[in-house]
Amino acid sequence: MNRLLAVVLVASVASSGIALLSSRALQKVSASNSGDRREEKNHTTEIHALEMIEHGRTTFRFDTFGDQKFWGGSLQLHKAIEGQKLGGVGPGVDPATALAVGLKVDVDALPDSVIQALKAGKVNLQDPATTLALLKLNSVVGITGFFNNSGTLKSVGIQCALCHSTVDNSFAPGIGHRLAPGSVGDGLVRCDVVRPVAGGRSACTGRLRRGAHPHHPRRPGRQAVSPT
Repeated sequence: MNRLLAVVLVASVASSGIALLSSRALQKVSASNSGDRREEKNHTTEIHALEMIEHGRTTFRFDTFGDQKFWGGSLQLHKAIEGQKLGGVGPGVDPATALAVGLKVDVDALPDSVIQALKAGKVNLQDPATTLALLKLNSVVGITGFFNNSGTLKSVGIQCALCHSTVDNSFAPGIGHRLAPGSVGDGLVRCDVVRPVAGGRSACTGRLRRGAHPHHPRRPGRQAVSPT
């Protein structure tokens, strides 16, 4: 009898021990799974945040918000850009003139063949047709060209980047890589572009330092970027 009681007692202790170990193991697995789920959730949130940033950057750089209806439809600005020889009016706007008044060209949007031709001096920067070619490549910072099937300009739209983005001039003055978001020149006000509206460069920088945006006077001031 005593031996039977001893066997029963040992079996009971062993069973309790196994149950305890199993419970602790399950707790560890549950905690591990919970940690994995939190880590996965955090990773998903980070990916979503990066996607939103990229979407915002694309909107800032390339979205016209439909304003081509005004610049092209109402003002017919595209006709002045292409010039009479290409179906527009007047002499047209060549790349040299565009660069001189502050427009920028994104070198990363240019194919290698164009880059090599530019380096060799084989691109005519005095011809409005070259401006149209650059617009077709979507390489003019802040301006989008809309074209007819015949290749002539149908309209132009303007993006936020026209007045709030620039390039590093690494290729040539006015031609280079877009500056990274958050760096000086990308997302900030370019007084070389907005000064005609603000009343001159000194007025532009002065108003910005006093906390007034030239186009949005109620918005907080932004750092001004001098022309380069």
